[in-house]
Amino acid sequence: MPSIFIFGLFPEDSGKTIVSSALARGLVNRGIKTCVFKPRSGHNYWRQYDAYLKCKEKGRLFCEDIIKLRKACRCSLPLEVLNPVDALMSPLDVKKFIDEKKIDYLYLLAENIFSHLVVERYTTCENRVENILCINAEAVRTRSAIIDEEYLRRLENHADEIIYVNSVEEWNGIFQKYSPRAIRSCYEKISRKFEYIIVEGFNDAVCPDETLRYDLTIGVAPGIIVFYDAEIFHKALRILGEIKDSKTLRAQDIIKYLKERKVLTMPALPSSHLRNYNILSGDLSKIVDLSIKMTPKKDD
Repeated sequence: MPSIFIFGLFPEDSGKTIVSSALARGLVNRGIKTCVFKPRSGHNYWRQYDAYLKCKEKGRLFCEDIIKLRKACRCSLPLEVLNPVDALMSPLDVKKFIDEKKIDYLYLLAENIFSHLVVERYTTCENRVENILCINAEAVRTRSAIIDEEYLRRLENHADEIIYVNSVEEWNGIFQKYSPRAIRSCYEKISRKFEYIIVEGFNDAVCPDETLRYDLTIGVAPGIIVFYDAEIFHKALRILGEIKDSKTLRAQDIIKYLKERKVLTMPALPSSHLRNYNILSGDLSKIVDLSIKMTPKKDD
């Protein structure tokens, strides 16, 4: 079962989901049973409001990208299984700080990522699918961030387990405990059902979990797609992981050690093409063909 990892060369707007969607639909259109996997993600209540509304409608929590990716690969598995770790972030409630004349405190909290966390979901598939919620009790109690409490109650009602945290240290502890379980168990469930798995990274992070193994790695930035040797990629992760936590490794930490197998230019595309995955996979058909060529066949 070939597995392809797609990561951003920059933290934002690299074009990962465009490439992942094109590759997924291209493989499916060639008769290859393909699934996408977004191990970890985060989205913002304010900047990705359409995705938030879809989550609220269903009483669930998943990222904007996985909605697109699941549609591209025509998969019927639950969004939470395809996206086992997802965090909802939200802006601070600026009016509250102005009214309370706490402007200095506002700017201090604005730099603290924990202050923006509302809730993070971990989905495990060990015996059955279970959803574990990690809720920022401090943000809820102080109302420091913009929070839709009705939506939060709906999430709680659908959760199998709820954990409340009051500090970034507690959040990190919960993440370290549940993230590996969620990612590994969901990946195992997917790997039993599909011929190809496309794993899309979170921003420019290059190691969602140390146990995931890839046959091909692809770095993406506006205008360029770089195919890297997967064996050297894993070797670099292993060596760099002895120096720092591998989950904190970014593209800038690793790409100078990688071996480029192929570099392609990627054209700018109109939004109508990005929404039509058949057209998109045609626009980027060279990526699909190269990915098939560079990954092992079933009987290899």
